[in-house]
Amino acid sequence: MAKEYAEQLFLQEKPTLALLAIWSFQKTYASVITKEINSTFAHTTKILSKMEEHGLVKFTMEGRVKYVELTDSGFKVVEALKNLIIALEGELPEGMGQAEDEGNADLSSNIKEVISDQEHDIYEKTKRLNDTIVSIYNELISSGADRETVIMRLGPFKRDLKKIENIIQEYHAIDNATLEYFSDTKDLLESLINQ
Repeated sequence: MAKEYAEQLFLQEKPTLALLAIWSFQKTYASVITKEINSTFAHTTKILSKMEEHGLVKFTMEGRVKYVELTDSGFKVVEALKNLIIALEGELPEGMGQAEDEGNADLSSNIKEVISDQEHDIYEKTKRLNDTIVSIYNELISSGADRETVIMRLGPFKRDLKKIENIIQEYHAIDNATLEYFSDTKDLLESLINQ
């Protein structure tokens, strides 16, 4: 039964999107995955629980925040899913990284590809985070949430921005557009929290 369910799990759109979203964000919250895959929170948590049972994701608590991230097995499944997408469509959709070309490219062009992929990944993570922050803020404002609720809901995104900032510091050759977008997103979050 477990094997049968595992097969069913990834032959459906939402679980596949959820796993790819976790891979994309690296370490995130169930509510972010819910928005990313356009699902209900209850359905998302059920999917995540099944993934945890199969050893694909793990949950960790940091203070009162519960994070979800991929395990080693989860990363292997993501790679298999990416290979399946490449086999079916010839390439990965935008935002999922590039297929590695094992052709006759020299080392310097491979390094340039890796750097541009890293820049693209950082930009995409920042964009998703920016979109999520704006979406949650708009939702809070339209529901008449008080300042304390806004701070409580948006505050944890500071940690996500710090993770992206740490990645940026690791790679010294990040383009100005990516750095500017990251800086704008950081300023936006600060301004929304400090209103």
